[in-house]
Amino acid sequence: MKEHLKTRSYDMELSERTALRQKFESIDDILPHVGNFGKYQLYLLLVLFPYGLIYSNLYFSTFFLTLVPQEYYCYVPELQDLNLTAEERIKAAIPAMDTFPYYDKCNRKDLNFRELVQYNKNLNSSAWKTDKKVKCEKWEYNLTQVPYLTISSELDWVCDKEYLISSSQAIFFCGSILGSFIFGWIADHKGRIPALVISCLVSGFGTVATAWSNNFWTFALCRFFTGFAFDNCINIPLIIVVEYMAINRRTIVFNIAFGIHFAIGSTVLPWVAYYVSDWRHFAYIVAIPMIVGLFTPWILPESARWYASTEQWEKVVENLKNVARINGKNPDPRIYDAFIRNTGDINNRVESATLFDLFKTPRLARTTILLISFWTLLIICFDGHVYSLKLLRSSVFVSFTLASATELPAGLLVTLILDRWGRRFCGFLTLGAIGACSFAELYLPSTQAKLSSSIVARFSANMAANIGLQYATELLPTPVRAQGVALVHLFGILAHAVAPYITDLASVWPGLPMIFVGVLALGSSLLVLFLPETAGRELPQTLQQGEDFSKGDHFWSFPCCNKIDVDRHRNGNNNCTIER
Repeated sequence: MKEHLKTRSYDMELSERTALRQKFESIDDILPHVGNFGKYQLYLLLVLFPYGLIYSNLYFSTFFLTLVPQEYYCYVPELQDLNLTAEERIKAAIPAMDTFPYYDKCNRKDLNFRELVQYNKNLNSSAWKTDKKVKCEKWEYNLTQVPYLTISSELDWVCDKEYLISSSQAIFFCGSILGSFIFGWIADHKGRIPALVISCLVSGFGTVATAWSNNFWTFALCRFFTGFAFDNCINIPLIIVVEYMAINRRTIVFNIAFGIHFAIGSTVLPWVAYYVSDWRHFAYIVAIPMIVGLFTPWILPESARWYASTEQWEKVVENLKNVARINGKNPDPRIYDAFIRNTGDINNRVESATLFDLFKTPRLARTTILLISFWTLLIICFDGHVYSLKLLRSSVFVSFTLASATELPAGLLVTLILDRWGRRFCGFLTLGAIGACSFAELYLPSTQAKLSSSIVARFSANMAANIGLQYATELLPTPVRAQGVALVHLFGILAHAVAPYITDLASVWPGLPMIFVGVLALGSSLLVLFLPETAGRELPQTLQQGEDFSKGDHFWSFPCCNKIDVDRHRNGNNNCTIER
């Protein structure tokens, strides 16, 4: 027994000495010793849930706050006391049309209804017929499919004022751009947690204030401040959780955050709006998850990398010891000293670079421009299909739920095929599928077929978005990775602001939105083919490695057809370590 204990003690001592000889140069190096996928990491995955709800609420709440039924027509006060049905009022006062809803939604007959109601109540009389028409001043709405009035229908943002709906959505995303700069600065200088807390509280107040809006400008201002937390509310928690996660488990973080948490939020949200049936009360309800911002300091840890970057080593060690305690680990205390010493040396030697360095060399500049173009066009296509759901002649609540439910299977399928088929080929296929489904909607005969095509397009868009999120972090070199990804996402937010206007094209011709989205999707699918492949390769850590990345590759070379020679890239110009 004593010999066994001695052997075990010797093995533990040998293991500790081996561990201490390792170079602890980053959080990733020390995580295996404190636990990189245990109880603590499972807790962090669970804590992501409220932030996923906040993100889905912010993303889609404006859609349901401004939703207008497809069927609306002029309100004629003289006909309201005649005990007529809606169909009879339409027949009496509204010019007929050849397309759905088969009457003019923006004009009424140019008749003296007061006189007709008083002297000729026979609706079939020739006196009620005329080819002349005048613009509506007020509207009635068919509340069969959308059972409540939104701010858009209350204030009649239809016909020549329909652009106000798209503008309010665009202004929300403009608020997100300003919020990214403000809270990005706070995150860098004061910490990730303070930035997250303040952004959630500002957006919470903006959402509550939305319920008190009574005109376009007050509504737009409230949505502008609400937009401050968009992206920040999910990006900051994701960054923190990924830092404490094993490298080979980090894909799980994104799949759970978007495939489960975000999917639950976006599938439940339409039915909250449906059953509440009051846009003001709906605004109060979607603000509730933002209260979690108050409790964030107690449920999420501060970024260990941020502590290290500001040389708050005692707090770095405190966080790591907390991780070890919850995961049931008891590492040698000397590894913390080794980590602090080596990390400090690395920080002093790190290569400094700015965004301008991305455009100083031709290959890296081309890659950056292609990444920006790919992400921007993808976001426009993604949102174009989201907003176009209200153009289908089906329940927007059912169609929205079905489309949102594709998040999880799309994420799982991407996980299965991305490393086998490669980023380029998967990006090409998914964007091509969006384009094909967009054009298919123009020719499919039934509403059910159009809805099915739209859901397949959304499924493909979810896959493409997951690819795009990973692509930028892999292609950009380490010294400018954070700045470069932020630049790519900035253009994505600009795309969010442009996308709502796509549905306005339907006023020109009903099929124009899908033609526009289809062309952009097919064009973007071709752009992806000009990006370097990253599957099976170590990522660039210096600007020079970023410039030389994938030199000598053939255009028609894909991982699914040709085995990537990983050793060639390890021993060649791309000699670097994987960092995700």
